[in-house]
Amino acid sequence: MALGETLSKVFNVINTICAFIVLVVLALTAINANWTFISNETVLTIFEYILRFGPLIVCSLVMVEFAIKRNIILQIIIYLIIAVAVIFQFFPGTFDSIVDSINGIGG
Repeated sequence: MALGETLSKVFNVINTICAFIVLVVLALTAINANWTFISNETVLTIFEYILRFGPLIVCSLVMVEFAIKRNIILQIIIYLIIAVAVIFQFFPGTFDSIVDSINGIGG
């Protein structure tokens, strides 16, 4: 078994666990919105972070799993796309700065 196949299986397991956690938290949050049974602010804050960053983590893991078995050029492209998504997720002002720069060039 090649290293790429082994890593792909590892990422598959991690991705499955992360996707399950995100879906459970999504379901609990939706149910809690209608029938409040979770009132602990700490738990709700943790759920909020999971719902904010969980989809990014799941999508990134899927793409890393895909990239592992591909050539180096495609890997670099995928990793760059993930990096851009992470930067925009953690630094939302970056997108506004880019748009302002583009508008300044054309304007």
